[in-house]
Amino acid sequence: MNCTTPPVNPAVVIRTVLGDIAPDALGAALPHEHVMCDFIGADQTSPSRWNRDDVAQVMLPYLQEVAAQGVSAFIDCSPAFLGRDVTLLQRLTRVSGLHILSNTGWYKAPYLPERAFTSSAEAIAEEWIAEARKGIDGTAVRPGFIKIAVNPGALEPVQRTIVQAAALTHLATDLTVACHTGELQAAHKSLDLIEARGMDPRRFIVVHADQIADWAGHEALFKRGAWLEYDALGTRPLEQDLAIIRRALDGGYAAQVMLSQDAGWYNVGEEGGGKVRPYSGLYGTILPALREQCMSDEVITQLTVTNPAKAFAVRA
Repeated sequence: MNCTTPPVNPAVVIRTVLGDIAPDALGAALPHEHVMCDFIGADQTSPSRWNRDDVAQVMLPYLQEVAAQGVSAFIDCSPAFLGRDVTLLQRLTRVSGLHILSNTGWYKAPYLPERAFTSSAEAIAEEWIAEARKGIDGTAVRPGFIKIAVNPGALEPVQRTIVQAAALTHLATDLTVACHTGELQAAHKSLDLIEARGMDPRRFIVVHADQIADWAGHEALFKRGAWLEYDALGTRPLEQDLAIIRRALDGGYAAQVMLSQDAGWYNVGEEGGGKVRPYSGLYGTILPALREQCMSDEVITQLTVTNPAKAFAVRA
C-alpha cells in the first residue's frame, strides 16, 4: 500500500497527514475513529501527558489489523484539546500504510479553550484557517476536515459560535465539517446556522446520526442534503446495526451514508492506555453480514469507498 500516492487531479484532493492524495486513492475508509483521547480538559491537556512511543506500541496493532482487512484510510476525529497529535499520526501512517486524516476545529466544554467563550466566530475561524493553510502545531500537516461538537437540544451560545466558525472556515478552505450531534434538534439547528452563513449542507456530516431514534428525523436530514454518519456500529446487537443501515438504503439514501464505529482509543491517563475497542468490527463482521443479506458489492463500495472520498474531498 502506498500511503504517499500523488494526486491524479491536483485540483481536488484528500488531505492526509503525509500530504495530499487523489480522492480515488483513498480506498476503503473508516471515517470516524480515534487513535488517542485525553479527557483531562482543555486547561490541562498537553503533549507532555503522553509518550508517543507508548501510544504507538499500543495502537499500531489495531491499525495493522484493519489494514490487513483491506482498509486503506482512517479518519482520526480527535480534535485539538482532546488528544490531537499529528506527529503521532504521521508516525503511525508511515508504519501502518494507512492514509490518516486529522482535523482542525474544537469540541465542546470542558474541551474548549477559554477564548472560545469570548471570541467571535470570525476570530475562531481565523485560527482554524491558519491551521488549514500553514499547518497544525508548528508542523506542515494540514487538516483534512473540520471537527466540531454540540450538545443535544438547543445550542448554547458558545456552540452557536463554534458552528458558525466552522462554516466560515469551510468557506475559506473548502474543508468538510463533521459535527458531533447524535440528536435531531441539534443537527437541524447546526444546519440552520451553517446555511445562514452560506455553507452548502452537502458539506456537513451529522456525526453519530445512528443515535437518532426516529427514522423520520433521518429522512429530514437526508432531504436537507447532509451526510449521515452511522458511526456507533458494533456497540449494539448486530441485527440493530444492520436494520439501521438497510433502512437508509431502502429509503434511497445510499449516496449520503457513511459507516464507522467511533472506536479506539488510547485513553491518556489510564494505565497502558486503558481498554481499547478494536476497529475491525465493521469490515470483519458488519459488512460480511450485509453481504449475507444480499447487499451488492457495488453498494458496499459506495458506502465504504465512494462516499468517504466524496465527503472529504477538498479543492486544493
